[in-house]
Amino acid sequence: MTSVSSNGTASAGRSWLKKSVRSVFLAACLGLAGCQASNLGDGLSASNSGVAALGSSTYGNGPVQVTMLLPTDGALRKKAADISDGAKLALDDLGAGQLRIDFQASASTSGQAASKVQAASAAGSKLIIGPATNAEVSRIISGTSLPRPPILALVPNNSAGGTHIWPLYGDAIDSALEGVGVAVAAKQKNIVVVHEAGFPAENLLRLREGIKLKGGNTIGFVPYPASGINLRAAFAKGQLVFAKANTIVLLGGGDAIGEVIDILAAGEFGQSIATAIATSLIPEEIYKRPSAQGLMVAVPSTTDVSVIAERFKAKYGRAPSYDAAIGYDSIAIAAGLVRSGGPDAITVENLTSSQGFRAATGLFRFRPDGRIERRMIVHRIENGSLKIIQEEGEGF
Repeated sequence: MTSVSSNGTASAGRSWLKKSVRSVFLAACLGLAGCQASNLGDGLSASNSGVAALGSSTYGNGPVQVTMLLPTDGALRKKAADISDGAKLALDDLGAGQLRIDFQASASTSGQAASKVQAASAAGSKLIIGPATNAEVSRIISGTSLPRPPILALVPNNSAGGTHIWPLYGDAIDSALEGVGVAVAAKQKNIVVVHEAGFPAENLLRLREGIKLKGGNTIGFVPYPASGINLRAAFAKGQLVFAKANTIVLLGGGDAIGEVIDILAAGEFGQSIATAIATSLIPEEIYKRPSAQGLMVAVPSTTDVSVIAERFKAKYGRAPSYDAAIGYDSIAIAAGLVRSGGPDAITVENLTSSQGFRAATGLFRFRPDGRIERRMIVHRIENGSLKIIQEEGEGF
C-alpha cells in the first residue's frame, strides 16, 4: 500500500491485509461483482428544497390501524416524504385490505410525541412507527407508560432506548461490528479502537461488548481531536495500545478522518496492525485515497431495494431512497404479521422473533434489549470503490 502525505506525494505504507486475511476472503470474493454501496441512511442528507411539509392523513381502509409519526421540520421533510411514500407503497403491495395507516405530522420540537402515542393507543393502533428524533423518543419514554403499542422509531441504534421501543436504522457501531466479525474469523482478534474525542461513551461501551461477543479482545481506545489538530501527538499517547493490536477500528466520518487514515496507514503507529475497519460514516470521497485501499467497510444492503424500485418510481416519479425502503419495511413487517397471525399478531413476542425479518433494507431483527440488529454487507476498498468480501447471509 502507499499512503499520501500532507503535500500529496506518495510514501511507502503498510498493507492493511495480510495473506492470512486474504485467504479467508477469497471464497467470498469469487464470482461477486464489485458494488458501490450507499452509506447508512442514504437519502437523509438529500436536498429538502421544494418538499412540502406533510399533513396528517389516513391511507387505506383496513381494520388494523398503524400510526406513523412523521416530522414537518424543514430539514426532515425529504426524509418524511420518502418514508411516507414507501409506507403507502407497502400497503398497496402487501396490505391485502387489512391495514390502514394513520399519518400524524408535527414538528419534532412541538413536544407532541407522547400525546400522539397516547392518542394512538386509545384509538386502538396496533403499531406505532416513529418518531424521527431521539429527543421525541425520550419524551415518549418519560411521558407514556405501558400498556401501549410497540414502537418502531425512525432513529439510529444509538438512541436512548425504552421498553417496547426499537430503532429502525443501524448505526456506525453496527457497521464496525460486522467488520470485526470478519477480522476475528481471520484470527485478527486484538483490536484497538480509534475514535473522535467526545464519541458517545454508551456507544463505545456497546462496541466493546459487541467485540467480546464476536470473540475479539478490545486492547484499548485511542481518541483523536475532531478538529484534526495535533493528530500525531494524540496517536503517540496510544503507542502502547497500538503495539498490542493487529486490528484497528476507525470511528468517525468528519473532516479529520482522511488525515487519520493517512497517518495510520503510513505505519508510524502500530507496526503489528494488519487489518483496518472503517465504518459507514466515512464519506465516499475517502474511498479514492491511496491510504484507504484495503480498509473494510460494512454498509446496509441496498440490493433488495431494487425489488420495489420500479413500482416506487412508477407511482412517485423518483427512485426510492434508503429512507423510502425503511418506510416500506415498517409497513411490510405489520402486514406480514397480520397476514400470518391475524389482527392481533403485532406483538412484542412476534416482533422480537430470533429469526428476524428480510425486507427491502436487508436482514434485521429486533432484540429484546431494545436494539435493532442489522446484518450488513462487508466490503473492502479496492481501486477507489467497494468490493464485496462477505454478503449479509441468509439468517442469524
